[in-house]
Amino acid sequence: MTSKGVKAAFVVSLPVLMGYTAMGAAFGILLNKAGFSPWWALLMSVTILSGSLQFAAVGMLSAGLPLLETAVMSLLINIRYGVYGLSLIEPFRKCGLKRFYMIFTLTDETYALQVQDERPAEVERGEFMFLIGFFDHLYWIVGSVAGAVAGTLLEFDTRGIDFAMTALFLVILTEQCMVKSNRIPAAIGAAATLVALWLCDARNMLLPAMFLIIGLLLLLRRRLDGGTAGKAEAEG
Repeated sequence: MTSKGVKAAFVVSLPVLMGYTAMGAAFGILLNKAGFSPWWALLMSVTILSGSLQFAAVGMLSAGLPLLETAVMSLLINIRYGVYGLSLIEPFRKCGLKRFYMIFTLTDETYALQVQDERPAEVERGEFMFLIGFFDHLYWIVGSVAGAVAGTLLEFDTRGIDFAMTALFLVILTEQCMVKSNRIPAAIGAAATLVALWLCDARNMLLPAMFLIIGLLLLLRRRLDGGTAGKAEAEG
């Protein structure tokens, strides 16, 4: 690792520092209030690194869900990372053994920074991408452990903290829906969720909803891709 590479990756990752420490702290507080020590926050953040899954894991651990159901839910929650990875196969392949850690640290925000590739010309891309993942991982660990420790030392009302990840996704969804081509997939997701909620109770609707959403999107993929391509061609 070069000093220029470390500096460049740190500067680029500063927005993630602000977001991950805050979101990680919310996760740590919730985990502590669910009865788990800060050591659990450290262990989970070191070995999982998925904000949405870790927030969901608080409920799954508290409810004592069966291992198979937990595994399937984890796969469905994180399946989008596989799509991200398709566009990074060649850059990762050139990074030797470091690529395994880079695959592990591939999150939404890390992917965005790696694709933007805002690095100085003298910094090698593989080094830059590795350091982005490392810094983002470190930010999440620090935030989650700090939140768990704060939850142990301080007594305060935690109502609403569990809505932090939902609020983040609502902001992202609202921004995405400003683009017309994204509104149909969003409507499919909302409709499938309501159907699953109608067919199942609130406790058991998550898996059916996710399977239904994925199935409908795959079924309509050609039409959705065709509509997007046609719109882009017309605008061009």
